[in-house]
Amino acid sequence: AGCSRPARTNLRNCMMYSLLTPPAMEPLRLDEVKAALRIGHDDDDMLLSGMISTARTYLERRLDKAFLRQTWQCRHEGAFQGPVPLRPAGRIDVQSVNITDGEGVTTPLEADDWRLFGERPRQIEVALPAGIASPFHTDIVFEAGDEELSDIPADLLRALYMLTAHYYEERELYRQQRYVSVPLGVEALIEAYREVRL
Repeated sequence: AGCSRPARTNLRNCMMYSLLTPPAMEPLRLDEVKAALRIGHDDDDMLLSGMISTARTYLERRLDKAFLRQTWQCRHEGAFQGPVPLRPAGRIDVQSVNITDGEGVTTPLEADDWRLFGERPRQIEVALPAGIASPFHTDIVFEAGDEELSDIPADLLRALYMLTAHYYEERELYRQQRYVSVPLGVEALIEAYREVRL
């Protein structure tokens, strides 16, 4: 059976990444953004809040990095062919690993049954418990990202400001959910933080 595409899918390894819980807060505060853009009314507060979230999500996906703590699930289909990368990158804390067999029976694994290693991306290696020869799928729930705003580099915060401001300048396109190009200044600021894949 093939993988579906609910979120971010790696067809080669048959893995699906789904966001379960977004960050509890955004890196940019609404009042700070309004002050920077010299907006003295509240008419666009909901719009601006959405733009802040959209800018963060765009940069996180572009850099494959979680800025603030958020909960993800990685579903790995079939037998393991090696370690499983956990994305987005950032500080990773595994919450649970559950293996479901072909009969639909789910077995939670103990912390001794898996290990984390590597960086960018962090990877998990799973040892199957006795009695499970070939899992139908494995669900790995993990938290990714930093806990403090101070952990986000100043260049990335500046890029977030610039992208949010650009969305606001192009707010008619944004409201219509049409494509809004990303300024070259934003790309220049984040270039040093992009992962180089060989």
